[in-house]
Amino acid sequence: MAQAAICYVIWGVIPVYWKLFSAVPPLQALATRMVWSCAFSIVLCLALRVRFLPLLRDRRAWATFGASSVLIAANWGVYIWASTSGHLLETSLGFFLCPLTSIVLGLACFHERLSRMQKLATALAACGASLFAAAHGGSIWISLVLAATFSAYGAVKKRGGYDALPGMAVESLFAAVLGAGLFAAGWVDPGFWDMARTAPDALAVTSAVGMAVLSVGSGVVTAGPLALYSAAANKVPLSLLGLLQYISPTIVMMLAVTCFGELPDVWQLASFVLIWAGLAAVAWETLRGQGGRAGGARRSSGKNRKNSA
Repeated sequence: MAQAAICYVIWGVIPVYWKLFSAVPPLQALATRMVWSCAFSIVLCLALRVRFLPLLRDRRAWATFGASSVLIAANWGVYIWASTSGHLLETSLGFFLCPLTSIVLGLACFHERLSRMQKLATALAACGASLFAAAHGGSIWISLVLAATFSAYGAVKKRGGYDALPGMAVESLFAAVLGAGLFAAGWVDPGFWDMARTAPDALAVTSAVGMAVLSVGSGVVTAGPLALYSAAANKVPLSLLGLLQYISPTIVMMLAVTCFGELPDVWQLASFVLIWAGLAAVAWETLRGQGGRAGGARRSSGKNRKNSA
């Protein structure tokens, strides 16, 4: 459980990292993250003696990781831009929405049936997102894109069914190709980097050494938590893992309010409350189900002991 908690804490504080890196245009920061996360993923696999090259001979792996790399690149790009442009509350909202958009994707892609609580949670989330959109207009797109891309990313990886670390390495290779394409576009036309440019944050590092360290570190803060998550997913019950994931958006929201002056208004708070209510409904149902299964297992074990006696 500690690995999962550390992973989610890192994801929660990572907006600070992008603010430190905000002297670099968001598209360039995205390309840097893609390339260095590939390097770190490969080094990690080599260190752990995990074989990933055989996946490159698998056509289905190409389709899976080609799609997942595009989705995660879109997610990263929006997240970096939002983190450096004063939209941390929207990113927090987006990742609070993730479990609920995953429920919808499970219905659409895997023909899963929704329980009453899941239907209620989805309806509350839709109301919360609609209220946010009505009060703040276009900025809801940040939350929706983050939630949709990350949930779709998870669905693609689930459908692929590949082992975590080899899959992460191959996916990072595809992402690095996309990153190299961005660097090529910036080399051909330097004005390319001005697309979606944001003003450097007050925390921005500008020294050459500092920028070099942040560039290399972008791979570590990207691939490191993914490796921790992969390790935790094999040990921690999915219900607990699902509850722990709320650590990240909670930290992001606290940072937005306490450190970066993004004070929510009454409409934003109402939107969050509706979504939190939906999450609480799903969490309660999950915990109740876990308790019921545990109780059933204990009763079954007790019967078996009596019969054996």
